[in-house]
Amino acid sequence: MGELVVNAYLILAAQPVLVDTGLAIDAEEFEHAVRSIIDPAEIRWIWLTHDDADHTGNLERVMSLAPAARLATHGLGALRMATWWPVPLDRVTALRPGDRIDVGDRHLRALRPPLYDNPMSTGLLDDRTGALFTVDAFGAILPAVPQDCADVPEADLVGGMAGWAAFDSPWTHLVDQERFQVAVEDVARLRPTTVFSSHLPAASGRSIEQFVKVIGSVPAGAPFDPPNQAAFDAIVAGVGPAA
Repeated sequence: MGELVVNAYLILAAQPVLVDTGLAIDAEEFEHAVRSIIDPAEIRWIWLTHDDADHTGNLERVMSLAPAARLATHGLGALRMATWWPVPLDRVTALRPGDRIDVGDRHLRALRPPLYDNPMSTGLLDDRTGALFTVDAFGAILPAVPQDCADVPEADLVGGMAGWAAFDSPWTHLVDQERFQVAVEDVARLRPTTVFSSHLPAASGRSIEQFVKVIGSVPAGAPFDPPNQAAFDAIVAGVGPAA
């Protein structure tokens, strides 16, 4: 089917901010990657975009390694996570769209991305750099994943982004297309310098207008068709034997 990158980001603000915590299966590699940039104890904020497994995989570990860090996330997401592990709720800063967090040398503004697979999804805009973190929105299933979105061929990007949107946010096929387009264009009006999606290489070499055009076409496209048993078996065979 292709490859889907799973990103976490570190904002080197005066009060460093870790955005998401990756997959639990990558725990050792994830911690090593963080330590290659910063001592985890220096992290002051963990911005959790939502409570899906590919974003929360190392959250408990990171909160232990960064005891001074606050967890900035949707309040109901924090409460839901508390049903499966002992979230330190006294360290939670509950976010709503429009809220701003002061991280010393800039403010981070919470916003709802135009596409999402979880109602707790909370993206952010860095008001100092113009970087926009869009959670799962603008992700793409690609033949290969380069470091920069500028290196993705046009056809692969458009097809991969439309396919991911149809799969990850199937509700788009039920919405009023004109109202949806307004919501999507609201993102373009932010005029981000770079788009950082959880599931796309960093996109400084592509325009937000291009992304908006692709996403805006999704409601009129074909809905995603999940794999049947034969297709599932073929996928499993391609992945290789189970561990």
